[in-house]
Amino acid sequence: MEKIQLYKVKKVNVRFFMWFSLFFVIFGLVDLINASINGFNSKFPGGDWLSVIYILQGITFALMGYQQMKRGQYFIECDDKEFKYLIPKSKTVKCLAIADMEELIMDGIDIRFQVKEIEHHIRLEHIEWKELNSVKELIWDLSLRLSQNNA
Repeated sequence: MEKIQLYKVKKVNVRFFMWFSLFFVIFGLVDLINASINGFNSKFPGGDWLSVIYILQGITFALMGYQQMKRGQYFIECDDKEFKYLIPKSKTVKCLAIADMEELIMDGIDIRFQVKEIEHHIRLEHIEWKELNSVKELIWDLSLRLSQNNA
């Protein structure tokens, strides 16, 4: 069974974004509460708007961390019986039986295959060269197995 992660995500980056988001949101909330107790100075520039900016920056860091976590879940996996994949445009993991595959073609970053008269299409955009080559090798091996089975 070979599983290829399409996007390499360093957990250090995710932790960095999440910890900094937590820090900025807490710091911004404390500063906002302090400013509200002492009377919020709404003068701009200056005033107490920095607390709001800290909160917005914390939310931005949280969104960036979430995006990194989401990218880390996409994969292509193949074993002797099934071909599974999860790509950014699909919401669930798709499982296809290899025995039901009739045709498999990889052209550049496009993978097209036909399963029981239904054509599937995978477009591998924005993945690193190393992962793309791993996917190409996997598809090449799988297409050879399919040609041997269909012959």
